[in-house]
Amino acid sequence: MLFNMKLFGDITHVTCIDCFTANGTLFFLTAMGNASKAIGSGGKNIKILRNKLNKNVKVFEKSADSCELAKNYLFPTKPKKCENVEGTMEIEFNSSRERRYLLDNQQRGLKELKAVIARYHPDIKDIRIL
Repeated sequence: MLFNMKLFGDITHVTCIDCFTANGTLFFLTAMGNASKAIGSGGKNIKILRNKLNKNVKVFEKSADSCELAKNYLFPTKPKKCENVEGTMEIEFNSSRERRYLLDNQQRGLKELKAVIARYHPDIKDIRIL
């Protein structure tokens, strides 16, 4: 993972806080406000990383709040409401089209979101999509 973090920093000129793999995707966590710089104009930095690492790459920003972290992960999709209820995160979307972002492709997006939330907020046990 250190190699991946070093390569990320060399290509994007952004410091990577954390890097991990889940469900075949390589995740990079950046400080607040640095995700757009890391992605680059037109996603050019991500395209370079994908070609060099031969993996799907996802970049998102750090947040101390679990709902804000979920919103950062889901960007550009914007949930209507997100709240924590007794160890369960409930995310509500405006339309079924936005909900499909998580639930299509054998729920790959939802599995990745659960891995991200479990890594940084272990007190959240389940995620419900409304």
